[in-house]
Amino acid sequence: MKRVYRTAAALLIATVTASGAAAQSARNSVDSGATRDVLVVRDKIRAAVAGKNRAALEALYSDDFVHLRDSGRVDVKGDRINLLLSGESTIETAPEESVDVRVYGATTAIATGVSLIRDPQVRRNVPFRWLTVYIRQGEGWQVAASQASRLVRGGR
Repeated sequence: MKRVYRTAAALLIATVTASGAAAQSARNSVDSGATRDVLVVRDKIRAAVAGKNRAALEALYSDDFVHLRDSGRVDVKGDRINLLLSGESTIETAPEESVDVRVYGATTAIATGVSLIRDPQVRRNVPFRWLTVYIRQGEGWQVAASQASRLVRGGR
């Protein structure tokens, strides 16, 4: 009888472990797909800015988008799109040193990174740490919010 219990217990443990591994694998697959999608949205924004494509930018930013600047100023969707189309260096268009995308469920992802942004006051590029929140709307991803802060020397 002990052998039956041991076999049943071993089978139960194997089943739970396998289902947990399958769930983790499915989560990783969703996360990697969302990460890829977010990086594609970043590329689409760069392409839309380069092509001065306002309609594409309008579609890539949520209607209630906000950006918090280093100065504390808040840009809404129209302000940000105008800034992007003006040619000014921004976190959306500047090359990034690294990008880390974290996925929170099926509809939210946050990308963080560091980019060198041209500062007209000091006439040189300065590092900014930034954060961008992406939301899935229907089948596609949109930028919902972003924030950028000047990186203090030695503060990685």
